[in-house]
Amino acid sequence: MIATQLFEILLFPGLTFFVWIGFIFDWLDRKTQARMQSRRGPILAGPFGILQPVADFFKLTSKEEIIPEIADKFVFLFGPSLFFSAPAMGTIFIPVLGAQAVVSNDYDLLFVFFILGFSALMATMLGYAAGGRWSIVSIGRLVVQYTGYEVPLIVALVAPALLARSLSISGIVAAQQNVWFIALAPVSFCVFIVAALAELEKPPFDIPSAKTEIVGGWMTEFSGRPLAYIKLTKELAYAFLSALAVSLFLGGPLGPILFANPILQSILYFIYFIVKLFAVGFLIFTIKTALARVRIDQAARLFWIVITPLSLIQLGLVMALRW
Repeated sequence: MIATQLFEILLFPGLTFFVWIGFIFDWLDRKTQARMQSRRGPILAGPFGILQPVADFFKLTSKEEIIPEIADKFVFLFGPSLFFSAPAMGTIFIPVLGAQAVVSNDYDLLFVFFILGFSALMATMLGYAAGGRWSIVSIGRLVVQYTGYEVPLIVALVAPALLARSLSISGIVAAQQNVWFIALAPVSFCVFIVAALAELEKPPFDIPSAKTEIVGGWMTEFSGRPLAYIKLTKELAYAFLSALAVSLFLGGPLGPILFANPILQSILYFIYFIVKLFAVGFLIFTIKTALARVRIDQAARLFWIVITPLSLIQLGLVMALRW
């Protein structure tokens, strides 16, 4: 029993599965961006270049690690593993083969709130630990952006919880057996996607890591294995946030029941989940490629003046609908 649970947590449908989804998302992101810009994208590593993100990861792990003299060496070297732990722990709460996740409790959505805040905190600590001028500028922008998108992001996540009357992700998925919550709270879904772009530092909210302005942002001073795991964390977060959107708004892996056999039905649930996951991922790929970067003051104004009021209005409508 313990061996089975460890397999589910660490391999499938847990951490390793979502890491590979993150690699595929990175490849699809680069391919989508290339096609929209009349380029080809990755073509060499693996069929159609699909193994390019994996090759990039292992290439970085073999590179020399250069530690700045002014850096906090302990945080600089061991902080990336804590940064990775946030989305890694979140993946075990995502239902993949049915309404029940690998690990579930009545309040795991609250833990997801913590994960989202912890990721921004660790990025801030890593940037300050590096001590470089570009890192400091980037962290200032990151904090301003975080204070803007965090409120509407949390409000958007509360809406499906109210509709399901549950703070469990598995409970929210189970409550969507008859109707997906995107139909009842479409604004919350849109707010979540916009806030997720900011959480991932993707265009148009990539100002904290704008390469044309501040080199690599808060990651500028990192190299070798620390940089490899930071990039892996971002790819995993990509998959995790997309899977969270699927679970909270698109019914997770639920869909038409076509088989009486539970194993065959679990396989079908997995197919439903993958289709929804890549649909959300493709939506994010397209948005980030189509939109130009905004200034940090424009991002803050957008979140506080437009996105936050919209999320609160949707929350009010949800409360009226349920009560």
